[in-house]
Amino acid sequence: MTDKRRTPLPRRSGVSRFPGPDERNQRARRGAIVLTTVGSLGDLYPILSIAASLEEMGVETRLLLSPDDCEVARSWGLLATPVGPSRAQVCAAMGQTEDEMAAAFFRNPLPFLRRVAIPSMTDVMPEIELACVGAACVAGTFLAFGGAFAAEKARLPYVPLQLQPLLTYSALQPARGPGFDLMARTPDNWIKRGWNRAILSGLRCVIGLGLRAPVNRLRTDLGLPPFAGTPLVDVGGAAVPLRLGLWSGTFATVPSDAPPGLRAVGFPRSPLGDLPREVQDWLDAGSPPLVITLGSVAQGLAGSDFYGRAIALARAMGLRAVVLHGKTPPPASAPDILALRGLSHAPLFPQAAAILHHGGIGTTGEALRAGRPQFVVPIGGDQPDNAARLSDLGLAVSLSPKRFKPARAVPLMRNLLDRFDYAAASELAEHIGAEDGARAAALQLAQVASLRD
Repeated sequence: MTDKRRTPLPRRSGVSRFPGPDERNQRARRGAIVLTTVGSLGDLYPILSIAASLEEMGVETRLLLSPDDCEVARSWGLLATPVGPSRAQVCAAMGQTEDEMAAAFFRNPLPFLRRVAIPSMTDVMPEIELACVGAACVAGTFLAFGGAFAAEKARLPYVPLQLQPLLTYSALQPARGPGFDLMARTPDNWIKRGWNRAILSGLRCVIGLGLRAPVNRLRTDLGLPPFAGTPLVDVGGAAVPLRLGLWSGTFATVPSDAPPGLRAVGFPRSPLGDLPREVQDWLDAGSPPLVITLGSVAQGLAGSDFYGRAIALARAMGLRAVVLHGKTPPPASAPDILALRGLSHAPLFPQAAAILHHGGIGTTGEALRAGRPQFVVPIGGDQPDNAARLSDLGLAVSLSPKRFKPARAVPLMRNLLDRFDYAAASELAEHIGAEDGARAAALQLAQVASLRD
């Protein structure tokens, strides 16, 4: 079983803001690797974990992050170059608050991509292209598509870092959630498989109609030819030597119709370390609690009274509660409630009776590593699919935010706890805990980079 506490990450020298190309080439002990990501902490932490593993291996790593995320990288002992707009600038461009922007993105990301992400690339690309000078490889996540374009211009291999199984767009293992509702759940004959492929083809058409024109305008400005595939889906084109799925194969196997070269390498670890002394004392003073979290983006998207409903569920089950409420107002103080803005999941989750969360892939990975029962309230994006996969494994139950009320949630939670196979969950947790997705990804990236040396 996972230990209650973990050793903190060692401090590392990090990557300085880029000096001249000649100096970088002399300094690099192996071909430098450019890493880039945009999104929530669930998008950021895996990339930081890979960067830390690369540095341990002696590989020069050039981190490109949003301005808001550079300080988080510094707390890991890593330095990064800020690229692109800050969250405040994005909100101003969209005319929305952070919660409004997140809710709109979960409903339909295309307007954000058309109005902000793609136009901002004109100003961002020179910084990304500079990072590619003297580099041997570029790797990035779904929304950090500028890295793929820069790699194409520099004629470097590009490795997509896929955080979510949903992004395989598989007809054989169909995703669950909005946009995928019409797909056959068990495509066990050619008719169902053909139907699923038709649904996916329709989704590609919708994405292409929404994004192809602005993407091709950007590519023209960059001196690149028009994009042949589906924007943001067929990333990297022929320059992709492999794709890395940053999840455990025990959570989601790689389907045979996945994009070529996709390998599931395991969940990268989230921040390590001990809990604050006062938090550990509170945990030690009573029974294991229900841990309640909606991650770093969805904190205010499950309804204004979500945390009250979650606390009511905990009390109906006779459990104390740790509430990680983020930027939202804290719940009323009570002896059985520990309310905090945030806390590292890795040392906390193994001490929980159960974990109530939104189904983000980073939180999902840590909950799996803890081996605890899970109640998932998915907000959008890949979260409904992750929730369904957890339910298929017998590890979770799920309700939508609108349906999440004590009257419905209590029977589901009671049934989950009554039937939960703690031995099987512990065995799965041990297996996932033994995987080192960050190091496995780092080894694959270093191998790609070495072929360019």
